Amino acid sequence: MKVLNKYLLKELTAPFFTTFFVLIFVLLSQFILKNLDRFLGKGLSFSVIIKFLFLNSAWIISLAIPMAVLVTTLITFGKLSSNNEITAFKASGIAYNTLLKPCLVFSFTILLLLIPYNLWLLPEMNHEVRNLSYKISKNRPDIEFNENMLNTLSDKTIYLGDRINSNSFSNVIIFDNAYNNSLNTIMADAGEFISMKDGILLNLNQGSIHENSTVNKEYRKTFFNNYKIAIPFDELGYNDANNLVRQEREMNIHLLMEKNDYFKKKKAKEKNDLVKNNKLLISLNDSIKLLNKETQNILTKNKLNKKINITKKKIEKNKRLIPIYAKETNKFAVEIHKKFSVPFACIIFVLLGMPLGILAKKSNMGVSVSISLVVFIIYWCFLILGEELADNTIINPIIAMWAPNIFLALLSYYLYSLISKENITLKINLTKFFKK
Repeated sequence: MKVLNKYLLKELTAPFFTTFFVLIFVLLSQFILKNLDRFLGKGLSFSVIIKFLFLNSAWIISLAIPMAVLVTTLITFGKLSSNNEITAFKASGIAYNTLLKPCLVFSFTILLLLIPYNLWLLPEMNHEVRNLSYKISKNRPDIEFNENMLNTLSDKTIYLGDRINSNSFSNVIIFDNAYNNSLNTIMADAGEFISMKDGILLNLNQGSIHENSTVNKEYRKTFFNNYKIAIPFDELGYNDANNLVRQEREMNIHLLMEKNDYFKKKKAKEKNDLVKNNKLLISLNDSIKLLNKETQNILTKNKLNKKINITKKKIEKNKRLIPIYAKETNKFAVEIHKKFSVPFACIIFVLLGMPLGILAKKSNMGVSVSISLVVFIIYWCFLILGEELADNTIINPIIAMWAPNIFLALLSYYLYSLISKENITLKINLTKFFKK
């Protein structure tokens, strides 16, 4: 059995690394193509571009590893099945459970490596990506602008012609929406975007300002050789303090648990206060009913009515805050469970890949990737839907994040029972189907 275990581990390990690097290359290429316009020909240094790609590779690796496990398992057992090695194992009295053991060891090893990666390294790199993007946008405001198209900057709509150099454009037209009673259009032969300490300076050359008043229908045209427009960073949302605040996907497990506990306590406190305030309101209403039977005690009635109004406002506040704290609690709980459920999918994908590979037979790389892609789309659809429902407090975060694993585990059990009982009722030719 030791020889068999070593053989299967060897058959799984070699394709895993090949598949993993192929998937990294494909996903990274797709990411580069998607962001090519953002960096190409805009004067960014090569080191900044490489750093940006390296930091973004963090989420690509997290996505590629589980997918590589599924593809590897499909390729391995498809190959074993097409070479009749599975038949030979069965003839030798080796059960499928025996073949599954080294596969589970393989997936569990990847699981143990992926969990720390998701808990610590991935959030840190996500945060560094946001910091780098923030610095690029702040130092080079023109980086997000598209040539020969309309762009938005604060309350201004800007048309830019061709790029002259890293931060200058020809044929600049600015539609200024800052004034309610007039329509201002600024036209310039050339314009330069300069990042200052506290804002952005638009340095325009050789142009004219067109002012059209909507109140008295007056039109005025002013020519200029040089015209400057200053836009503070506050109007653009560039705030250093806000940028340092980590989002949930930029938090390690300790920060996530702290935030989750904080909002959980806040929610519990508001619920307790709501119960107390409801009891107090009932008591105050009973007291006011007793006083209404008397003609005296007007001052006491007024005091009670004030207390009732204050208590009602407190109850409204409790009811308003409880859903907010519940959403925040779920948001962090979802991220906590996702950091464990996604790595655990490696085990589920091995359980699913083994019967799928045996049923598909002759699974080459293309077919295996196609099957894996379909399974992965289903998995991520479940995951995204669950995250959305949990964030809106419709379902429990635990159910939301673990439901995809449970669903695929049940599917794996069904397929495993088919191959274990040598059930031939499944007559779908998976290879031909996915080739189509």
